[in-house]
Amino acid sequence: MTLFKSAGFLMGILGCSLAPAQQKTQFLRLQCVKVADGKSAEFEAVLPENRKLAKVRVDSGRTAYSIVSRAVYPAGRSAACDYHFVEAYDGFPPEAASPEQAQADFKKSGITMSQEEYRAKLLGSSYLVSQELWRLRGGYGDVSKGSYVRINYNKVKPGMGTEYLKWENTGWKQLAEAAAKEIPGTSWSLYTLTMPGGSDQPYNAMTVDGFPSWEAMGKGLPVQELWKKVHPDVDYVQHMGKMNTVLDRPRVEVFRVLDKIAK
Repeated sequence: MTLFKSAGFLMGILGCSLAPAQQKTQFLRLQCVKVADGKSAEFEAVLPENRKLAKVRVDSGRTAYSIVSRAVYPAGRSAACDYHFVEAYDGFPPEAASPEQAQADFKKSGITMSQEEYRAKLLGSSYLVSQELWRLRGGYGDVSKGSYVRINYNKVKPGMGTEYLKWENTGWKQLAEAAAKEIPGTSWSLYTLTMPGGSDQPYNAMTVDGFPSWEAMGKGLPVQELWKKVHPDVDYVQHMGKMNTVLDRPRVEVFRVLDKIAK
């Protein structure tokens, strides 16, 4: 169910949730939304109503969790997105909800205004920039309301997909797991882009570093110390030096998690 095709406005940011023993492949449906000039107050006033719709979908089991986040860097007119909205699915996501399902969700949510009024408020204060589908490839830890996330967009070089996943999952993943145990609230997750596709995409993979607070993000992780604990026989500089042979990193962004809905 997407914002600009039905009454349901996708809640969420690049969700970082991953249980260690997860069985099903998880997918994230991400919407990048831009607020119209001078309409921030109107848009933010609708978010509590949107949360009610997201809760209906999570409670029904159709989505695994839902989070909404707001851009910190970059921000303003230069930012591609003012908000990220994502819904997570255990398995490939279903088709968009039918008009009947959308109406049932809307009625169950308890929103007092009509669907038409609700959509008019959303479409009058914001617009959809893009929609993407991402596949979770690994990670550890979780994010919560108030967390900050650093999103690293990667462009994996042609023919290096398998090498890239191996490089991430046998290197930084173990460091992230150690960090999550020693520094509660930190997390890391790895995704590859499922849709859209094609060689002209500016990125095709991303990692998301989660921090429990602004101060924690500014302080960063004790990388060298953690690396020596989890990879005592692997040289950190050599491992990271290989990054340039596997990928480019065209963009890094920071968002703040405003809300999370999960069972």
